Amino acid sequence: MKVTIFDLEFDSECCYIQKNSIVEKITFNNRTLYSKFKKIETPPTDILIHQHLNRELTLALPLVENGVVNYLVLEYEKEKSDYFYHLIKHLLKSLHLNNFFTYSGSKENMVQIFIPRESLSIEDAYQETEKIETMLEMKSSKRCKILPTQNLPKFYNIVTLPTQKM
Repeated sequence: MKVTIFDLEFDSECCYIQKNSIVEKITFNNRTLYSKFKKIETPPTDILIHQHLNRELTLALPLVENGVVNYLVLEYEKEKSDYFYHLIKHLLKSLHLNNFFTYSGSKENMVQIFIPRESLSIEDAYQETEKIETMLEMKSSKRCKILPTQNLPKFYNIVTLPTQKM
């Protein structure tokens, strides 16, 4: 089912709702991960999306569907965001990634940048995110979360939906 929020369109058969406590313990690559996101086996309804936009709950969608990725996502804290945003904007243009969307995330000071990628294989997505991460490390000491990542199971490369367009 198609899920549209702002300029973003996801094709998802499930969604995730963030809970206050740990929902699942996952062992992956000799690490133990704890998730507060409960998987719902149906696409998000308009009511859930509305509640998310009003910050009544936090809703997330999977980035990987059937081994394909349609968005690369960068998330970072908003403090000193002007400098970091311009750095990322310049970095993406140097990689010929001129089309991207910027939003406020579900956390109050979170900025999310969605880079549309048409039906990119998961392996190619990993390569692109690694390239962005490497270039970003050369330019700045500030860290940001880049998805999808090989450091998480494919089914846990999920992204919280944005709450406001910037």
